[in-house]
Amino acid sequence: MEKALVLLAAGDGRRFGGNKLFYPVEGIPMYKRISSQILTLDKKIFSAKILVTQYQDIGRELEKQGFTVIMNHCSHLGISHSIKLAVLEAEKNENLQALCFTVCDQPWLTGKTIEKLICQWEKSKKGMGCTAFSKQTGNPAVFERKYWRELLELRGDKGGKKVIMSHQEDVFYMQVEHEKELWDIDFPIREQGD
Repeated sequence: MEKALVLLAAGDGRRFGGNKLFYPVEGIPMYKRISSQILTLDKKIFSAKILVTQYQDIGRELEKQGFTVIMNHCSHLGISHSIKLAVLEAEKNENLQALCFTVCDQPWLTGKTIEKLICQWEKSKKGMGCTAFSKQTGNPAVFERKYWRELLELRGDKGGKKVIMSHQEDVFYMQVEHEKELWDIDFPIREQGD
């Protein structure tokens, strides 16, 4: 089954107080932490990589790394608009049968976890899959093509979790080893000693 990875990097960072994707975590800008993990993945896992962003600097850099870049000029419409742009791009390729969404503001997510999710999800034969720690679910999340229409119907700041919650019987949940991998950064991190 051909799959594409979608990296969402278009948020306005309102709670953060500005563009958090360039914010350094352990000395590395957040968007570079996740993109470098994606680039470690075996090329057989994803036949395409799609970046949705409003930031030209990120787009230019990741285009050089093999991402198809989709510019989101309406980030104020929420994450649902980024998801819509990615799905519409993916629909152009009839061979693609699944999309795996991940976000830039989970700086401790590893490529190993993404790979493990995809491998275990495929074995599960479920239509969707996502990571979890105990009962807390999170990104990345993967959706077979049959759910793309529902993704297109999302509005505002509602993401794929709404679709997952509507079809829990068809969801594979993969427990991560370290809760920190699911942490998303909504506020600047206070360094020890601050």
